[in-house]
Amino acid sequence: MKLEVQWKKLVKPSVPMPNNRQKLKLTSLDQLQMPIYIGVMFYYRDNAENPGVDISQRLLQMEESLSETLTLFYPMAGRYIEDDGFFIDCNDLGVEFIHAKVDGQIDKLLHGDPDIDLLQRLSKYPTDVAGNPLIVIQVNTFECGGLAISMCFKHKIGDMYTMAMFINSWATACRGNADAMVCPSFELSSLFPVKELAVPILSPRRIGNKELIVSRLRFNADALSKLKALARDNAKDSMANDSQPSRVEVVSALIGRVFVNICRNKHGEQRTFLLCMPVNLREKINLAIPANSCGNIFAIVWARSGQPTAGKIELEFNGMVNVMREMIADAKTKYTTVVDGEELCSMVGDSLAEFVKIVARGEDCRFGFISWCRLGLYENDFGWGRPVLVSNTPSNFESIFLIDDEESRGIDAWITVGKDEMILLKQESEILKFIS
Repeated sequence: MKLEVQWKKLVKPSVPMPNNRQKLKLTSLDQLQMPIYIGVMFYYRDNAENPGVDISQRLLQMEESLSETLTLFYPMAGRYIEDDGFFIDCNDLGVEFIHAKVDGQIDKLLHGDPDIDLLQRLSKYPTDVAGNPLIVIQVNTFECGGLAISMCFKHKIGDMYTMAMFINSWATACRGNADAMVCPSFELSSLFPVKELAVPILSPRRIGNKELIVSRLRFNADALSKLKALARDNAKDSMANDSQPSRVEVVSALIGRVFVNICRNKHGEQRTFLLCMPVNLREKINLAIPANSCGNIFAIVWARSGQPTAGKIELEFNGMVNVMREMIADAKTKYTTVVDGEELCSMVGDSLAEFVKIVARGEDCRFGFISWCRLGLYENDFGWGRPVLVSNTPSNFESIFLIDDEESRGIDAWITVGKDEMILLKQESEILKFIS
């Protein structure tokens, strides 16, 4: 499909920030984040109940409501400053707002495997975080009247929980319900003040010149029920009477098992594996965190397997389910004991430092999952209906994103890996048995 950018502009808050709010200190948890952009994409068909709506009117409506939203989420319109104290300069320079026209039909994006080149053109963002907008939004309009809206944000300013809150508030304002927007809080620096943490920044798993492939694996509600039943039936004794595994745990276990086996077969040895996943800590710690707090409040939880038994390279599904469940359960238990912000930052930082050290050795089959489930991403109605699909934006590193699939009441796994690994993944009978 041909894509042409029509215009770019900076959208600023509708009300200028007072001088006493010009500087927002970030936190020790923000300090640990990778200096990259993370993005989400929303796909909308033209609303059949309201056909022929003028695109320019929609764009104006989105721009004005975005400006209104930035008045509440004022740091998002600022710039990230590393020098002199690690903070956001709330200078009202604005977020980047782009309109592009696509010569094609949006339905071509909704079926089959995505075209990574097209997805990258639908969601442009800077490669350097310094001095650039904290948020870049691109509204792509299709010939059919459909829209694909991408939003990319700097990970230093917040996690996906933060950005989901921002997007939902923007959509609410765009529908004309600005009074119903949440009131965000930017007070975490008092709980988690910046301090010297001897933690090297975790780098994404880049693959050099290897060709990347993106694929969407759909696990519908029926498949999830079968996977959970299979996990329960095969549960080891110590977990037999425990609560049932979650949707995210069983999907992660199924995909993770396949990637471990691919890695072990490729290297011809009984490699250990290293699994990781970010976990939202907001409801797992006993600290008094203000409601609707914006920022990074999560930890990378991880688990490393023992040496596989000689002659048994293949990892079973129930074995991976147990690893997933124990990893998440142990993290919940550990972080529940936190009594103050400094202790939390040290705990998160120490765990991450150990993880980065193991990764640097390069001895393991390494893979990770990012779950954006239950964040209400399908609730973002800008005035022309809910999105028919939500995905992450493409990246130049390997990744696995798990996102709710509203149509099937299941989970979509958006996987970005090398071409050879993707071919092997899609040939795996255990995967084919559960995807739709």
